[in-house]
Amino acid sequence: MRAYLMTRGTRRSKDYAFLGEAPAVPWWDALAPWVFLESEEVIVHRNEAGRASLLISGIPSRRTDVLGTRIRHTVVLDGADGEHGLALWIVRCGLDDAERTRLGDALDSAFPGDLVDALMTDANDDVGDRLLAALRQTAEEPETHEAGEDIPGSWAGSVHDATATGAFMARARRLLAEKHTGYAFTTHALLTADGARGAARALPGEMAALLHEGDLQEVEQLGKGGVPAPRRDGTAQAGAKRQVLLALGVLAVVLGVWWLIRHL
Repeated sequence: MRAYLMTRGTRRSKDYAFLGEAPAVPWWDALAPWVFLESEEVIVHRNEAGRASLLISGIPSRRTDVLGTRIRHTVVLDGADGEHGLALWIVRCGLDDAERTRLGDALDSAFPGDLVDALMTDANDDVGDRLLAALRQTAEEPETHEAGEDIPGSWAGSVHDATATGAFMARARRLLAEKHTGYAFTTHALLTADGARGAARALPGEMAALLHEGDLQEVEQLGKGGVPAPRRDGTAQAGAKRQVLLALGVLAVVLGVWWLIRHL
């Protein structure tokens, strides 16, 4: 498993960037229309090759930038299926404010401000190892009862709904532990079931989404099908033929009137 940390330094010139090595493939870009990585989001993905990855953003830091704005962290794990317990705890951090804050405190301890500024100037190969050590030391094994029963297919629910969050943890567990392709993610960008259906149609595999905002009252099944093709039954074909014949008749009348006018 490889771990990556994105954050920023104090000065304006040290804007958000990965410390040291960055992930080779920004796989989360596929969700760019439907998540705000500046906010608190968590994404679990298993690709067709069977590789699972995880991202958690909006992790609060005690540090602030030169303007006094609070700094945040983003953590990316590639090969997250290698450590299910650690990965599931991070998913829980994405759903629990207290755990997310505890994760932020651990990252601040492992990466104090002066070290962050130094690493942004001169990358160091041990960033990933330092990050993994901090995560492993802080992580708690999620309780089995935290994961409810997964809901088949693609679906969306509210992050404030216990049934939906339990199913989300169960889906995350499946993506991490089984050869089950697709996405599970929270979103501040999607507000409605129709918006979530559009995302489900665009993404490969099944999708489970927890909406931070909007008015979902219960879990909504999303489906994967597009707009059905129009029926080509006998009635429709007969109607089409009548329209063609009518158009040809009108054209014949117009041409006949034009011929008479030219020859009178």
